[in-house]
Amino acid sequence: MPHALSDPPLAGQPAMPEGAPESASPKAFPKRTAKTRWAMAIKLAITLLLLGWLSSNVDWSALGQRLGAADIRWLALGFAVKSLTIPFAAARWRAVGLAAGVALSRRQSLRLLLISLFFGQILPGSAGGDMLRGWLTWRESQAAMAVLLALALDRVMALLGIGVVALVSLPHLADIAPPAVTGAAALGVLALAVGGAVLCVADRVPLPRRLRHELIARLPAAMTSRSAGWALLHSVGVHLATITATILYAQALHLPIGWLDGVAVVPVAIIAAALPISLNGWGVREGAMVAGFALIGLDADAALVVSILIGLSVTLLSLPGGLLWLRLPPPAPKPAP
Repeated sequence: MPHALSDPPLAGQPAMPEGAPESASPKAFPKRTAKTRWAMAIKLAITLLLLGWLSSNVDWSALGQRLGAADIRWLALGFAVKSLTIPFAAARWRAVGLAAGVALSRRQSLRLLLISLFFGQILPGSAGGDMLRGWLTWRESQAAMAVLLALALDRVMALLGIGVVALVSLPHLADIAPPAVTGAAALGVLALAVGGAVLCVADRVPLPRRLRHELIARLPAAMTSRSAGWALLHSVGVHLATITATILYAQALHLPIGWLDGVAVVPVAIIAAALPISLNGWGVREGAMVAGFALIGLDADAALVVSILIGLSVTLLSLPGGLLWLRLPPPAPKPAP
């Protein structure tokens, strides 16, 4: 994989707009260092340890029998629904771009999303894929500061979307989970709501001089824009598609998982998989699924195979991104002085 985030700008790469602040230069994107390489190695180790621990507790014979008895029609339907996350996520990227001042066509946003998803399969959590998408977007002659703002807004809207879904799930979670689990989920939803509200007025919050940054000053206007509202709706769509696909995969495996069960458990697994502590969320997502579905009496083997199906779906859906990367046009030449 090319070191897209660490290489200097390519020859002929578009220059930043005239008058752009120093923070909007290519240096605004972090370079890969020995420290980040060590972090990557640690995350790979965590991924392997988590998957190894989960695998050691699996009855592989029973798991194989369960997969062999799966209903292929429900599996196909689950994959089709999971594929809807791609256009939803691409639409969210375009919407946050508009809110941040990044103009992308629907085709551009879909292409950039797929490429970042493809490389995200070997990058930690969702952060690596996000940064690559940011670099590719900047490469499309976009201002770096606007791209960084879009990246921040994209993560915020993804979290707020999970918060909306989790809020709906709280009554059912209270029925199936211990009070401590329900209380923690409620506090998490409250924290997301408060955090979102603070970001909407971040420019009015008195901050130390070292924390005053153009990104923070521009965030409230972007957060309260109409495009940000659309981004939030697209984010909810991404999560609902993942939850529905999970339920359909469970149906294919003849597992007693209902819609409300999925709404209560899957958002936590989504958050866990997004944490930058493993490669593409592998291991962390499976652990969260196993622990979550144990609340409704589902055995670990069954929960694990459902989670693996979700992970494999993401991998398969990312493959077109590799072809798009190979066909990516070179950067536009710099304008003549």
